[in-house]
Amino acid sequence: MKNVLKIIESDIKRLSTNVVAMVVIIGLTVIPCLYAWFNILSNWDPYGPDATKNLQVAVVSSDQGILIGSAEVNVGNIIISRLQANDTIGWVFTDSAEEAVGGVYSGEYYAAIVIDEQFSADMISFLGGNMENPKIIYYENEKKNAIAPKITAKVKTTIEREVDHAFVGTIAEVLLKAGEYFATLDEQGNITGKGITKLERLDSDLNGIIVILDSYIALMDSTKEVTEAGKAAAQSAKAIAETAEEMAKSAESQNPSLEQSVQNAKNKTDEVVNNVNNQLNNVDATINDLNNRLNGYKVGDPKLGPNALALYNTANTYWNTAYGIITKYSQFLPEKVNNTAQVTNENFIKIGTDLQEFVTAENNSAANIEEIRQKTVADISSFLGQTATIRNDYSTMISPTAQKTIDSASASVAEVKKLLNYNASSIDSVVANLQDYKAILSQSSSKLVKSRDEAVEMERKLSNLINEIKGISNSDAYTRIMELLTSDPELLSDFIRSPVEINDEYVYPVENNGSMTAPFYIVLSIWVGALIMSTILKTAIKDTTGMWNLKNWECFFGRFFVTCVIGQIQTLITVLGAFLFVGIQCENRLLFWCACAWSSFVYSLLLYSFAYSFGNIGEALSVILMVIQVAGAGGTFPIEVLPKVFQQLYKYMPFNYSMNAVRECIGGFYGDTYKNCMLTLLIYVGVAVFIGVVLYHPFKLLNEKIEISKEKSGILL
Repeated sequence: MKNVLKIIESDIKRLSTNVVAMVVIIGLTVIPCLYAWFNILSNWDPYGPDATKNLQVAVVSSDQGILIGSAEVNVGNIIISRLQANDTIGWVFTDSAEEAVGGVYSGEYYAAIVIDEQFSADMISFLGGNMENPKIIYYENEKKNAIAPKITAKVKTTIEREVDHAFVGTIAEVLLKAGEYFATLDEQGNITGKGITKLERLDSDLNGIIVILDSYIALMDSTKEVTEAGKAAAQSAKAIAETAEEMAKSAESQNPSLEQSVQNAKNKTDEVVNNVNNQLNNVDATINDLNNRLNGYKVGDPKLGPNALALYNTANTYWNTAYGIITKYSQFLPEKVNNTAQVTNENFIKIGTDLQEFVTAENNSAANIEEIRQKTVADISSFLGQTATIRNDYSTMISPTAQKTIDSASASVAEVKKLLNYNASSIDSVVANLQDYKAILSQSSSKLVKSRDEAVEMERKLSNLINEIKGISNSDAYTRIMELLTSDPELLSDFIRSPVEINDEYVYPVENNGSMTAPFYIVLSIWVGALIMSTILKTAIKDTTGMWNLKNWECFFGRFFVTCVIGQIQTLITVLGAFLFVGIQCENRLLFWCACAWSSFVYSLLLYSFAYSFGNIGEALSVILMVIQVAGAGGTFPIEVLPKVFQQLYKYMPFNYSMNAVRECIGGFYGDTYKNCMLTLLIYVGVAVFIGVVLYHPFKLLNEKIEISKEKSGILL
């Protein structure tokens, strides 16, 4: 051990007394950190709008447009106007397709978008039955840069998505507005109810025609039965009239029940509106009480915090009830009401946050307690104004809409009653028609039979149609559709245009791309620093003055001390610069430095052992290991997308464990990942010691022969 200390002492003296050596050492400590800093800064935010807006992409529209009726539509111009409002890419709007494409070939533009001249016509080609997909031609210069095409490729998908959304949204809006028209065709009822009425009237008339035809066919077959047939027809008509009268009476008895159901719906609507108003009144009263107490509070008064929180919790109960009702029926409410309710809820939560700050400041006698009180009072004032707006919207918008719906239902009930009354008169009309049989007797028997069969078939199909329409109109799905169609077609078209909303939940969020790449470049700079030291610093000890019985392991560890210290200085400068100069994200700076310092120790020892035992072969091996790890350690691309050979070598690379430990410090910690990575690096310490202490002598003769050959060349160092 004494020999180790003497070697360390001798190395320090030589370095401190040699100016050139000190300059070289200073250079060794600075070069690796510059490598890391500049690479991190160059990758700071290459995918952000501030960077991508410098990528020039040419855009030109050759769309000729199309005339629909008296309106001219040019979808290409619409796309151009939307792109002009988009500043994420450096759009260049050219006058011709030749200019745009030529710029891509010359390298002036990274890509070009050319909108086909038949674009608008193809958009609506489905109306003519000959569907053609609208075409946007995308040109890309993949030679200019490796990453730029990946960025500009998003342009074509963005344009395609915007066009699809605009097309689907427009079609949906038109269809929904048409549905709204059919749902509210007139003041007496919707088109379904009126259609059923008309169809039932037609069905009744068809039944009358069939009866007439049957009667006249019988008259043609036997003139002897004319009187009896007429009598039978009259009796049948009477029976039909009696049946209709019974149906009318039955409907009359059911009418109060229908009217009561309508009234119950109205009462339920009024109950919901009144409940919201009552809860809002309770909220206002409680918050006003809280506001008065805060306004009367002065610094030095008895603590107001507990009472203030109690009042807020009471108001919270009322507000949650009111807001829950509004949220429950949000899809039936105007967008203005929903937006106001959402903003009011956010403001109410903000009041709670303000009160927590007030209580904390009051308990700690903070100097800014008055400022917090004023902010709380201001937020309360804003909240009270918003609840007043909600109450007013319910009075002026929701209740009238509900009343209109109830009135429409009442009108439908009246229409049913009117329908039944009409059936009786229709049957009377049939009976009257029977009296005109003499005029029909002149028709031929064969034509009467054919007409009768066609009338029966028509009546059968018509009855089935009426039953199907009634089944649909009485279903919950139909009622729901009618409610949606009459509520807000624009809102529904927006939903159809984009039915899926993606909520991003970032796990271990990292602020910028520079911080994401920092583990790779910092770990790589540490390896580069160790590599430079292994090639510049000598490993052999020639001056053994004062050393007795010097052993190989003493030479190994004694000379390594200087390498280790320089490596730690390199790492410290790199880490401090990453924090203070570059400004990377870091959750725990101390553990970040520990991971880098430990990696520096391991790399310095490993590369030092290569140079110590293998000489120039070891230095070459260090470079080879660095190249392999740069390509296959998963520093810039996920290891899963790399060639199979790198995936197999990945778990043996020290870069892997160093970068994962540094990533834990940047993005956040999970379990024992950090500890396991640090412990795994111990394996490479054992490998380095084995190479330096055990393999030195077996390779000593080979290294000496290589040195002699190098000197004979007269060129190699």
